[in-house]
Amino acid sequence: MSPRAPLTGIFNLLAVMIIAGCSGAVSDQTPTPPPTAILPTARPTLTPRPTPTLAAATPPPPSQPIATPTPVIYIVQAGDTLIPIANRFGVSVADLIAANGNLDPTRLQIGQRLIIPQLPRSVPADGSLLPSPTPVPYEVRGLNAVRSPSGSLDVMGEVFNPGPTGMGNVKVLVTLQDGAGNALQSAVASIPLSAVPANQTSPFRVLFTDPPQGFAKYSVTPLRAEAVDPRTIIIPLAVRNVTGRPESPQFRVTGEIANATADTAGQVRLLVTIYDAERRVVGYRYFTLSEAPLGPNGVLPFDVLLTTATPNVASFAVYAEGTR
Repeated sequence: MSPRAPLTGIFNLLAVMIIAGCSGAVSDQTPTPPPTAILPTARPTLTPRPTPTLAAATPPPPSQPIATPTPVIYIVQAGDTLIPIANRFGVSVADLIAANGNLDPTRLQIGQRLIIPQLPRSVPADGSLLPSPTPVPYEVRGLNAVRSPSGSLDVMGEVFNPGPTGMGNVKVLVTLQDGAGNALQSAVASIPLSAVPANQTSPFRVLFTDPPQGFAKYSVTPLRAEAVDPRTIIIPLAVRNVTGRPESPQFRVTGEIANATADTAGQVRLLVTIYDAERRVVGYRYFTLSEAPLGPNGVLPFDVLLTTATPNVASFAVYAEGTR
């Protein structure tokens, strides 16, 4: 045997030992490549025609109360007669005739402009006219217009009472306009709350089932609001433990109502309003939650489902009241 053979064997043995000592840091597992997704064959798709977006013609400043304007102008539509017009705005036919220069009620013409008295006036026994109540200023905000697949138009929004007094008998006038701002169709909306306390909102809604062709925008004008003391009509109730979540195609709001006053509430009523990310009204629901009285320290749970104009509900508001 050659004298170098022992050295060669020693070197080989050392090499094996070195490799064996490093084997703990070496992995023999090959990563499995992720499966390749097979894309389906592309199919031609129909591109929907863009629909023009309606916008409020003259949205009010969000921080400035707008007093009830007077007078209000109404555009006579096909089929209009004086009595339904007077009833729509809550005025008497006599006041309507007097405000328009003793017009002839049998000769109304389509497109004729009628002046609507701001508030109804009553005639006392002595024949003198009582002054109209002083209008209460309020804000109109959260305006939104949604078209349905059937072609109808839903105009929504809310009124805000900046205080310091409560207000009731609130009405707004919603007018559809063409691109030049000419009135095409109008409707009056009332709010669900009979009394809006200071710093509280109440939504409204007008559904135009067959909006006229050529309309491009809309305006919402405050019509009337009278000062009321909410304490004479309602009992304020507290809202606690409120949660809201989407349940397509609806939105669910849960919580509980608590009577923190010393009075017993008659009916318990609930108002839930939902908004999109731009704080526009996308739906609301006002209903009687319970016909049974709710005494002091009483608690009543609620679970409400609302239909919404958009699946993207960003926020909601809950208001509860009891009747006296």
